[in-house]
Amino acid sequence: MIPMHAVATGNPQRVRWVVVHDRMPGSGRVRHAPGRLGELQDDGTIEALIVDGADIAITLSPQQSWRARGAEIRVALDTALRDPAEWRIDLSERTSELARAAEELLGGPIGELAASHGGAIELVGVTGEQVRVRMSGACHGCPASESTLGDRLQRELRRRFGDAVTVSAERPSAARSVGRRLLTLFVR
Repeated sequence: MIPMHAVATGNPQRVRWVVVHDRMPGSGRVRHAPGRLGELQDDGTIEALIVDGADIAITLSPQQSWRARGAEIRVALDTALRDPAEWRIDLSERTSELARAAEELLGGPIGELAASHGGAIELVGVTGEQVRVRMSGACHGCPASESTLGDRLQRELRRRFGDAVTVSAERPSAARSVGRRLLTLFVR
């Protein structure tokens, strides 16, 4: 079985499953899960199924109980996780979750790393699995910036959302770069 454990939430109908698995299906609201888990969605036993990184929140419909259905759902979840490609996840919600995670990382440890070197990284946008950022300050043109994006930001986003996620830096236009250089000459 795939290592996982259940964590109670404030809602007695919802349990958060913490999963240790290297091939999670991605993040977002699950439209349909494979196998028995999907059947439990279809018959109304499961009201909501949301994947968020290594957590899977399952909300049972009001007439169901975890005491009665918990073991069955655990086995169904284990089986479904063995086939992550068959999960159908709402991409619009996934895109917003991906954007929220990128903002969190850029506002936290990765942004702090950039700031400690006199630079900044800001989120420009997310389209599907593509995260676009803008490098400024000392980060713009820094050889280590590619490492920061790939080895830190992209790696963490892929850990949470899957290997299809890519991070790229927007390149400022030549006119904008020349304008900034001229401005620094006049300001000195």
